[in-house]
Amino acid sequence: MRNLISLILRSETAGIICFLLIFTSCGGSHKSDEPSDTMLKSVEDYHADNDIAMTLRSITDAIRVGEPLDTLDYNFEGVLTDGEGRPLYTDIQGTPGAWIVDVISPTSAVIRNIYLGDLLPDYLETYIAGSLNLSDTNIVETTEFDDDDDTSLVVYDLDGGYLRIETRSAVAANGLEGPLMSIIATKLPPDP
Repeated sequence: MRNLISLILRSETAGIICFLLIFTSCGGSHKSDEPSDTMLKSVEDYHADNDIAMTLRSITDAIRVGEPLDTLDYNFEGVLTDGEGRPLYTDIQGTPGAWIVDVISPTSAVIRNIYLGDLLPDYLETYIAGSLNLSDTNIVETTEFDDDDDTSLVVYDLDGGYLRIETRSAVAANGLEGPLMSIIATKLPPDP
């Protein structure tokens, strides 16, 4: 009887050890702050049809012709992309960066990134301006934020509306820095 009990205990111990080895090798409870290869691959392979330039073109065309902006038509929360379907940025968690499109009045809408990440504001401004056929001659002079080193502002005249691109430096709780952008399409002229 002792031999039988000893044999059972040894086989249970071996079984438990095997289970623990398999569980830990599969990453059972392992967590990392670093994005996994799978997560990075999904960002690289991500594709969406919500192009920021097309969204802005639709909004600015409505503003130019005096069509009231409707929240049902334009409000959106999700990933906005460049002309090739790639996310405009990757957030600090390693996922495609999210944006909010919000109609704030019948003549104004704002598009802003929600999270910090590797967003390149100059590249995005150039892409938007090029897509809307805007050049330096469309820039309206304004002194707003001239005394604020953490905020940059460019306002474009849309001939019937204005596009205000505001970029602020921000710091996440973990100390990482990044830009927060607000792109406002509006009928209202900017403050001088």
